[in-house]
Amino acid sequence: MSITSVDTVRPTHVRYSILAATTAASFILYLHRAFIAEILKYDDIRAELQLTPENVAATYSAFFFSYALCQVPMGSLADSFGRRQAFTLYVVTWSLFTAIGGFVTGFGMMFMVRLALGIAQAGAYPTAGGLVSRWVPVSQRGRASALVSAGGRFGGVVFASLTTLLLKTWGMPWQQIMVLYGAIGVLIGVWFWIVARNDPREHPRCNAAEVELIEEGRPPEAPQSGEPVRAPIREMLLSPMMWCMCVTQFGTNIGWAFLITALPTYLREAKRADDVAGSQMTSLIWLLGFFGTMLGGPLVDATTRYFGLRWGRVLPTIVTRFLSAALYWIALKTGDPWTATFAFAAVAFFCDLGIPGIWAFAQDVGGKSVGAVLGFGNMFGNLGAAAAAYVYLWSDQTFAFVDTTTGVSNLSDHHGTLYAAMAGFIVSGVAAIGINASKPIVPEVRETSDA
Repeated sequence: MSITSVDTVRPTHVRYSILAATTAASFILYLHRAFIAEILKYDDIRAELQLTPENVAATYSAFFFSYALCQVPMGSLADSFGRRQAFTLYVVTWSLFTAIGGFVTGFGMMFMVRLALGIAQAGAYPTAGGLVSRWVPVSQRGRASALVSAGGRFGGVVFASLTTLLLKTWGMPWQQIMVLYGAIGVLIGVWFWIVARNDPREHPRCNAAEVELIEEGRPPEAPQSGEPVRAPIREMLLSPMMWCMCVTQFGTNIGWAFLITALPTYLREAKRADDVAGSQMTSLIWLLGFFGTMLGGPLVDATTRYFGLRWGRVLPTIVTRFLSAALYWIALKTGDPWTATFAFAAVAFFCDLGIPGIWAFAQDVGGKSVGAVLGFGNMFGNLGAAAAAYVYLWSDQTFAFVDTTTGVSNLSDHHGTLYAAMAGFIVSGVAAIGINASKPIVPEVRETSDA
């Protein structure tokens, strides 16, 4: 594209359309990821698919396991192949697998579909992080990262109420719901392909003023479009702060996975909420997470200005993890379903409030390999989510007891699940202390003064 000086007075706004399409893809990503928990909370659907509790745990774990292992390869593929091409491929592919899920007849097929869904979604957030780093000015990365994350959380807001509405109020079979959700995802993937480009200089509607605005403050070593990129595996493996980020994400997802997998069943079995009320509670919880993500971007930008890059990026993560653990304790100790709901909603809010700092950290230290760095941390985070279903099941069985008066087991109270989730957040908060965004992982990136 030839950039002239004619349009340099007022920047165009192409970056906003790309950010909007990326956010929409994040929305459908979470809808596709999470709605299975709302479907599998029903005894009749589990019976139709002949799913045992162990099968349900494996179904949840399958997605996060393949999602975790494919983070780095899919993120690196996007860095080298082109983020527009890769992101479109990921969105369309995972949407097709969601639709295929409407044709499964048992555990084996469901397990394979969830594995495939995890592979296809693995590159989404690393690639989105790369898109933000290439299309958003450095000073606005926290807000932009928060917006993309919030799109996902809004998918969390919608999945429970919309799925229950379609399933119970409108009487739509769960198979048709999966096909419908998949079709919507394909359309979003096509929209992204139409509006996006890999680089502002490649976009026919992006003028010189917008290119200059986007590149303001960017180090001269920043990646150029089409340049082959090596994933800095050795550098990441030898970086103590990278391992701190990995443990932070692992522990966070042990705590957070409860909200996306076990929550609908917990509200139904432990708090005795009916189906409609339970879906409303779930939506409320995710709605607070949505606002937490939206506020997290401005928060991390503000704390960075006040405390410097070293502590400004990480303080929101440290504080919010300990607060989330305390709120799980409150939910555990209350018998009122709505009090527990507000505690869970606060967990979602504070957990998501700390996410943009992790994204901004990867963009700060990743250089040409933002996708690989973000993917490496996400890999460990989602290994935590993959382990969570089994950790919850084991913890429930460990903390279960039989009331000697009534002879009734409290296994369905799921106390163990919340103990495990609390422990995950505590580990995460401690590990986050070691994260330092002022020291780049890859040598090409300049160190930023911790002013």
